[in-house]
Amino acid sequence: MLALLPASAALRTPQSRIDDAAAIARAVREAGASGDGLLYAPLRRRAWTLPYAGATAGLDDLALARGPAASRTLYGTEVSVGVLRARMLERTRIVVAGDPNDPPEGSADATGHEAVKREVLDAAFEVCRTWHSRGARVTLYARPGHC
Repeated sequence: MLALLPASAALRTPQSRIDDAAAIARAVREAGASGDGLLYAPLRRRAWTLPYAGATAGLDDLALARGPAASRTLYGTEVSVGVLRARMLERTRIVVAGDPNDPPEGSADATGHEAVKREVLDAAFEVCRTWHSRGARVTLYARPGHC
């Protein structure tokens, strides 16, 4: 057991993880202002900020229908694509917490809700600023002229 102690300790450091949830939560907090919309791309990225409730205070999770506790799921459930599109188009600014690179064409993350998120952002918003963190990219989008 003593021989495994150094390896076990190394697995518990932030450097051993593929992403840094604390840094991602800080970036979300810095990117957003009260009343801004918030999206996770893809849905499973919502897990990054769950332990850091203050990071999303004042932001409106546009895709969320029911949270993890209410839906008895790890990530919560999302609204229909029609409701998602309408919610996005009502906003002036949207913070997107997502993968460091867009998913490859044809992946499961390139369809359904994720496709609608990208379509609406590309058509109606512009990139204001991007924060890069280990394993993630947080981007603030705004309507043209509102960065």
